[in-house]
Amino acid sequence: MDHITCVLGKYDAKYHWSAFRSIGENYYFSILNLSTMKFYLALFFILTIAYTTAQPVSPERGSVMCSQGKSARQLNRVSTMAPLPRPANVLSYDLEANFYHCFLPPYPNSFNATVNSTLLTLSATDSIQFNASNSSLVVEAVWGDAVSFVHSANILTLYLDHTFQPGDTIDFTIRYHHNDINDNAFYASNGFVFTDFEPEGARNWFPCYDSPDDKALFSIKAGTPATAKLGSNGILADSVMNGDTLVYHWVSDNNVATYLMVVSASVNYDLDIVYWPRTSNPNDSVEFRFYYQPNENPGPTEAVMMDVAAFFSDIYCDHPFPKNGFATVGSEFSWGGMENQTLTSLCAGCWGEFLAVHEFSHQWFGDMITCKTWADIWLNEGFATYSESLWAEYAYGYNLYKQDVLSNASAYLNGNPRWAISNPEWAVTTPSSDVLFNYSVTYAKGACIHHLLRYTVGDSLYFEVMKQYAQSPLLQYESAEIADFIDVVNNVTGEDYQWFFDQWVFEPNHPVYNNVYWIEQLPDQRWRVTFTVHQIQSIPDFFRMPIELRIIGQDGLDTTFRVMNNENNESFVFESDKKITKLFFDFNNEIVLKQGTTIVGESETASGKPVLDVVTTDIDGQLVVRIMTGDRAQAGRLTLLDLTGRVVRDFSSMYTGDNSYRLPVNGLSSGVYLLCFDWNGQPVTRKVFVK
Repeated sequence: MDHITCVLGKYDAKYHWSAFRSIGENYYFSILNLSTMKFYLALFFILTIAYTTAQPVSPERGSVMCSQGKSARQLNRVSTMAPLPRPANVLSYDLEANFYHCFLPPYPNSFNATVNSTLLTLSATDSIQFNASNSSLVVEAVWGDAVSFVHSANILTLYLDHTFQPGDTIDFTIRYHHNDINDNAFYASNGFVFTDFEPEGARNWFPCYDSPDDKALFSIKAGTPATAKLGSNGILADSVMNGDTLVYHWVSDNNVATYLMVVSASVNYDLDIVYWPRTSNPNDSVEFRFYYQPNENPGPTEAVMMDVAAFFSDIYCDHPFPKNGFATVGSEFSWGGMENQTLTSLCAGCWGEFLAVHEFSHQWFGDMITCKTWADIWLNEGFATYSESLWAEYAYGYNLYKQDVLSNASAYLNGNPRWAISNPEWAVTTPSSDVLFNYSVTYAKGACIHHLLRYTVGDSLYFEVMKQYAQSPLLQYESAEIADFIDVVNNVTGEDYQWFFDQWVFEPNHPVYNNVYWIEQLPDQRWRVTFTVHQIQSIPDFFRMPIELRIIGQDGLDTTFRVMNNENNESFVFESDKKITKLFFDFNNEIVLKQGTTIVGESETASGKPVLDVVTTDIDGQLVVRIMTGDRAQAGRLTLLDLTGRVVRDFSSMYTGDNSYRLPVNGLSSGVYLLCFDWNGQPVTRKVFVK
């Protein structure tokens, strides 16, 4: 049985696309040909991967930049309160704000605004509560269906003019002032005005239900100086001069989560507008906007985005929005990107291909389908990080895809903080940014789980799962839980894969294998190999997975078997009329999230010496040791020596046969030691590393 990998079908690289570039009042037309571009991109990516394989985590990778940026920025939350009660669902937020003075020295953060909110009543209520930071916002007046208010403890309670019944529409307007403070959500400096809200910063900008499952239509009318360019969600309805103020009117006809609502503006922006014909309907073009500073060059990203848009539209679903774009913002946004719906924020000069690919894939996973709670963050970041790997496979080949996956696996294994990707407590209390956006777990392990799912169900079913998830009418432009994705997996495959997600998503850690196999000649001149799966990690104590076993032997014997490993210490037996000489476990390293060894058992040890195997990973201050000598259970002395030969631990009598021991090494200095097992005068020594 040969291992088969499926290479995704290639698009025609010879795309041409038109671009209008606006610099002040001058426009010119440009044609970009991707055939030449892809040679240089391939060369760049090969060099990037070469660096990545030398370093467990490379800052050139989009997911790394995204994680480090979100973790490093002070993504402010004014409280860790439980989600507010929801007697009504917000249908739309319509914001009007005057940012004119924010663009001028001394660049104050203060502005005046109103927000009109329309809600659909779910249960009888005579009041509505919104998140609203007391330090950032001063509420001045309300009108419409709201007649009074109390603003305290970062909650704005609006009292309605009567009790609204289920199905009723509530409509009210709030007038407020944003204070001149740095709240790590609204930024004004050096001619820039921009916002950055994930996970819970929107409440610093305007009163709202500030939760990822609150998705509503959004529009903004924003006043700026005549020299400023301002982008936001959705499409530009108009921009008109009102005296000395240029008023931009942006409208999103698709639901937006509050943390994805955005303003990006600057008096120094250049703007390239590119029109991409949809692959599903070339007569329908999507507008791509690239806002950048005069000393920046977005050209490479502009060139590659057409292929990226076509690729994701093919493997997921049609591009979900009528417009998209990128904008580099002020120095406060020092690293990475933020996937605001239809207008991604980037750090200054950060026009790298894979950062753009990562953030752009969020338009499907994060923006079109948004995590319902922060316990479901895997649906955003794990999906986007694996989308980078899929783009690497499509654009540069399977080998670079696999190197990208293995780089993610290495980042997780080297930095595993030993918590699960999804913690139900995060649905109530949002964790700190360095936990929520931890690269090792949320991004790297999250992406590897997609590789493991693809390996488990096969390419055809995996990509059908991704299509049906992205195309679900129940999930598009709404919020999803991990359970929703599991339902799609089960429906597409016709099997129950809850076990897969229980162990990989809802539990921490990974399998640590201490496998063993025996080769023996049978009386009828046939050969048999017995392989036993042995996992020694403690939490969880077993990972169920399909495993591949490659058997090598004489006379051209080379075959791979795929079997389902359903329990710990499960044995598999294979026979051949050719001499078997070797067995390889997971030869192609498909179970990328694992540690451990596979060793040869006594039947292959002609000397009769015991087999001493050590998992050199120091697990919770212990070394895990396995001693095997067949069924001859006798005592032997086990000692740990430093490199001078001094005994630093004497574990006294350990019994042979087939036994595993956890040996305490707490208090020892980190470094290399010698583990020595002396049985019947036959010493066996292994080097071990103590952390």
